[in-house]
Amino acid sequence: MNAATRSRSTSRTTGLAATFEDERYTWTRRRTVRRAAVGVEAAVVGFLTGVPLVAALGGADGAAPVVCWVAACLVFIPVHSVVNLGVRGVFDRRETTLDEVQRAMRDAATSAVNPLRVVLGLLAVVAAVLVAQHGGGTASGLAVGFALWFASWLLSTWHLAWTLPDEED
Repeated sequence: MNAATRSRSTSRTTGLAATFEDERYTWTRRRTVRRAAVGVEAAVVGFLTGVPLVAALGGADGAAPVVCWVAACLVFIPVHSVVNLGVRGVFDRRETTLDEVQRAMRDAATSAVNPLRVVLGLLAVVAAVLVAQHGGGTASGLAVGFALWFASWLLSTWHLAWTLPDEED
């Protein structure tokens, strides 16, 4: 067994887990930073939902809605990285890389928003069908449904990022 294999099998903080634990990202763990990032991320997801709705209602046509959607997705990526780093990636890491406190935080955040996740998931399906049926077309319906469904999966991370206190130094 070489040194790289030995350290990989014995250390909890390798790979992605090491990135989430890296002290270079301590600034993302401040409550004000996490809350600002959650606000921006929620606004971007709202925009991702609104663009196809506006397009479906006849407010925009052609390539503009697609360009807006792609641009919003590109903004989402770094903002979500900040949110994810702020909560140490507890929803994106393997179970074996989490300690007991992180597991408890993850489970509590999931439980707190689970009813809302279910409702938002059902709303995603209903909205997708309604938009598609009432003149928006399949693409707009799918875009609205996807954005709402995606928001339902982000709720746990947003809840944790919003409620988590600042870490002690």
